[in-house]
Parts: sequence; C-alpha cells; structure tokens
Amino acid sequence: MANVNKLVNSQLTSFKTYHMYRRQMLTLAENVFPFKNLNKFIDKAYLNKTLVRKGSVAFFVDEVMGLLASDYTNLGVLDFYGRPTKIEVMGQNGYRRKLNSDEFVIMYDNNGMYPIFLDVIQYAERMAYATRTIDINIAQQKTPRFWKASDENYKTVKDTVNNVDAFSETVIKYNDLDFNDTNIVLSPAPFVADKVKQSKDDIWNEFLRLIGIANMNYQKKERNIKDEILTSQGGTVASRYSRYEPRQLAVEEINNKFSNILLLDGTPAIKEKIEVGYYDGIPSTPDFEDKEDFKFESEVDSDVI
Repeated sequence: MANVNKLVNSQLTSFKTYHMYRRQMLTLAENVFPFKNLNKFIDKAYLNKTLVRKGSVAFFVDEVMGLLASDYTNLGVLDFYGRPTKIEVMGQNGYRRKLNSDEFVIMYDNNGMYPIFLDVIQYAERMAYATRTIDINIAQQKTPRFWKASDENYKTVKDTVNNVDAFSETVIKYNDLDFNDTNIVLSPAPFVADKVKQSKDDIWNEFLRLIGIANMNYQKKERNIKDEILTSQGGTVASRYSRYEPRQLAVEEINNKFSNILLLDGTPAIKEKIEVGYYDGIPSTPDFEDKEDFKFESEVDSDVI
C-alpha cells in the first residue's frame, strides 16, 4: 500500500507540474500583443485566450453594447481562400447572433490561421518532463536505486515496485538467489540534473521563439557583437511578425468597416481607432501606453518588427 501511495503521489506531482507550466506558458502566449482603445465591453483576457486556443475571433457591432469580440461558428460556405462568409457568434451568457460577411471581421492569431494551443501544450509537457527528471535525479543522489531480493530472504517478494517516476527502489524477484551471481546496485544514480537543466532552458527558449517573445539567453562569449545577437533572434522576429500581422490587418479592417456605424443611443461604434502593439521591453508603469516598452500600430516600423 505504501508503494501504491508513493506512485499515486508521484503521478499527482507530475500532473501538477505539467499544469503549472501549462498555465505559465498560456499566460505568456496570450499576452504578447496589447490592444488600445477597445470597447469597454470587450474582455481583453477573453479576446487573447480565444485567439490562442481557438485560432481566431470575430469582431462585430451590437446596436446597444457597440463593438464586441466573440467566439463563432461557421454557418455558410467558405470563400475562395477558405474564410467564412456567414457565422453565428456566441456569448458565454447565451447571446447568439447570425452575421453575414459584411457584418463581421475575423481576427486570426497567426498567418497560418490555426490555434497554437496544441504547440504550447506540447512545450508544457516537455518542460514538466524535464523538471520531474531533475527532481528524480536529485532524489536519487541520497538513496540506492535498485534492490534485489529472493524468496529465501522474503516470504513475499515484492513485484517490481512502481517505476523511476515514483521515487521508489526497484525490487527484482529471484528464486534461490545467489549473491555471488548477482550485482546489487547501491550507489546513487549519476548526477545529470545540470545537463537536463540545459535541455530545459533550450525547450523554454524554443517556446519563447514560438510565441514571439525576444530572449537574450545565448551562449556567452568574451564579446557578443550586435549582429550576432540580432541573428540569434531571427526566428523570434519571424514568429512575432506571423502573429502580429493578422492582428494589425484585422484592426485596420475593423476601423474602416465599423467607424461610421452609430449605436441606438447615437454614439459611434468606434470612438477612437483601435491599435494593436507588441511587447518589447520591461514595463515600468501600468500606464504602458505612454511608454516605449510597448510599440503600437502607429509606431511600428515594419522593417524592424
């Protein structure tokens, strides 16, 4: 029973480790691109979450609430490029509305028009596996890894106990055990946690590249010239642009299509032009709109994004 409890506890720890990285990575992936001048009825958290997990979100104008962003279902035939021509938007409160192509704008998370959610999940799994491997390797430094026992020494010999992931010794059953014919491993496992840590850092850097966040985790030299650093960030810039461009194009279409629409109370659906930016620094104040840490559409140089 003790071994079973140990196995269950280990599995729960692995499960919690995976969900820890899943939460952290999704939070990062969903907050790379800030928006400015969105309608107060648009939940930014919902908008970013839907883009990452569903791959796209529909913008439309409600006559009372104004501009909204919502998940949607395709209803009609697709156009020449596979984009929807008629959709039904769905709110979490039961709100439903059917829209034709001239009544909505689809914003995609990336130029591939697919959700990166599954990619993020895979990186979370790999990070959790590496972290648990480090935990197990460190734990094995203080205890023997394997024990062998015979029926002569034990009336009831344990089956192979758990596995390495359960932090438990492995007991191998032998009949008429002869210690002269066996090797009992009593030494700790080789210490490889430092090597696994390097692999873990590489996985994390790959993930940051995927979502378009720049990182300076490059191999240190006596001197790192600017061109070397910029070259190392090429994949990050490409990934960032793949996610930024569809947001920028959608924002331009939203501003053009809905800016002249008036609500039932006579106010315009879009009072100020919506802008989308990208994270490029360390914010020093909550009023990031006025700082250089975030670059918005009107400030972005397409040659350096």
